[in-house]
Amino acid sequence: MSQASPWRIEWLRLVRTRRLIALLGVFVLLGLGEPVATYYLPALLRHSNTARIKVIAPPPSAADGISGYASNALLIGLIVMVFVAASACMIDGRPALSAFYRTRQSNYWRLFVPRVVSVAAAGVGAYLLGLACAWYETAVLLGAPEAAAMVESAALVALYLVFAAAVTAAATTVVRSTVAAAAWSLAVLLLIGVVSAIPQLKDWLPAQLTDSPDALVRHNEVMSHYLRASIVCAIAIGVLMLAAVWRGERREVS
Repeated sequence: MSQASPWRIEWLRLVRTRRLIALLGVFVLLGLGEPVATYYLPALLRHSNTARIKVIAPPPSAADGISGYASNALLIGLIVMVFVAASACMIDGRPALSAFYRTRQSNYWRLFVPRVVSVAAAGVGAYLLGLACAWYETAVLLGAPEAAAMVESAALVALYLVFAAAVTAAATTVVRSTVAAAAWSLAVLLLIGVVSAIPQLKDWLPAQLTDSPDALVRHNEVMSHYLRASIVCAIAIGVLMLAAVWRGERREVS
């Protein structure tokens, strides 16, 4: 088996199991739909106001379209990505299949790392494609957002998505069920989001990166504001991957 073959295998697995289609479908649909929903929301509110209550809403802006996509992508899209990552990285979920993999590849990291990298790349790529769709729709309907802010926020969200993939991958070395790994991963990500409400910790936690699309596009923050959270996020990714490989190598197949 050549060194490049595990990477090709994981790419084919993403495509043939339709995991890639699931990721692309969710993010692209959100990217195409959210700016349209934002544009027509004031009109919908006026027409649905049967109680004749005066509704005062400012006209939607370009920042609203991008923020709407990002917030839903980091909720619905993230859930889909976590389940896809749990399914892709679960090497020991089935004992017979696990034994098959391990007897043909003695180095666990050669089995594990390509899976994590492939699903993280697919998740980031799907988010960026959805963002490109949202950018286009927003520019047509609401005005063009600033390109520099879009690129900066995309980089920060991409880093967070890689972190989410690493959390999920680490969870698959602790439990033996795809659903359990996804549930634990979502619980950890939710807990980090809750803890980030503490003012003293907010600027240091990866969850801070999820605020960047709204804050940067609206010019409420600058890129340097997210430096500490980005550094912690990058370190956490490395630690999680090392811990997952260490745990996976010592795990008994049963």
